[in-house]
Amino acid sequence: MFVFASIAKLLSIDSFEIYVFSFGMMPLWAAFLSARLLIALEAFLGIWMLANCDAKPAWWAGMILLAIFTLRLIILHFAGNSESCNCFGGFIDLDPVQSIVKNLVFMVVLGISYGCESFRMKRKWPWRILVPAACLAAVLIISPPDNWRYEGYGKYTTLNTSAFEKARSRKYIPERVFDGEKILCFYSLKCDFCRMSAIKLATLRKRGEFSEAPVIAAIGGKERDAAYYFRETGLDCSDWFFIPPSIFFRITNGEMPLILVLKDGMVIEKYSYRDLH
Repeated sequence: MFVFASIAKLLSIDSFEIYVFSFGMMPLWAAFLSARLLIALEAFLGIWMLANCDAKPAWWAGMILLAIFTLRLIILHFAGNSESCNCFGGFIDLDPVQSIVKNLVFMVVLGISYGCESFRMKRKWPWRILVPAACLAAVLIISPPDNWRYEGYGKYTTLNTSAFEKARSRKYIPERVFDGEKILCFYSLKCDFCRMSAIKLATLRKRGEFSEAPVIAAIGGKERDAAYYFRETGLDCSDWFFIPPSIFFRITNGEMPLILVLKDGMVIEKYSYRDLH
């Protein structure tokens, strides 16, 4: 279970790190690192149990980790949080109550194995040092934190300026967007990365780490009620408008989300999901 959970989280690392950051308890870079440390810890713990070279320490580590997870889920439940806990990344959605039950079942199963004796091994230190180091190195190599590559990502964050100005002149983008300082977010309501960027932007603004300018969303597609979308993501956006998909894709060069910081109509900053910080 621990090995599967670590692999599932790693394969959907974007949603897991945003889940960690959304609690607002740490800076973005720390959320990136904490998410990967937890994945490496779960992978190591699972391998440690399977190797059975230190049965009692592994047993206690597993029980303590499950207890900590369960306590956190209980707090989330009583706080009214019913979102997926990301225990298995994006592969299996479990709300806090379902995940609490899952943890209790595994704690019972783990309890049954308490009397298991360790395999006899002449040298145990490689398991204790090399395996956790290998797990952490593998996680960081497979999925380096975004904050290690902001400059690289920034080079690929593009805005089709001519299409943007043409959409403005044809009134697809209203003039209120260009009055004073605004944050203009090009979102698709069906895009997972757009949703995660909205959560990231909302958390950054709550922590005072991003512009406090009003947020306006330019939504590609047919008109619909977007209020629920912004309530769900927590982004303080009360103003949005819709753009035909063909124009939306020309402006963003087919990549979304695109977040622009505008001042009196001039683009002073532009971000994609990866380099938003």
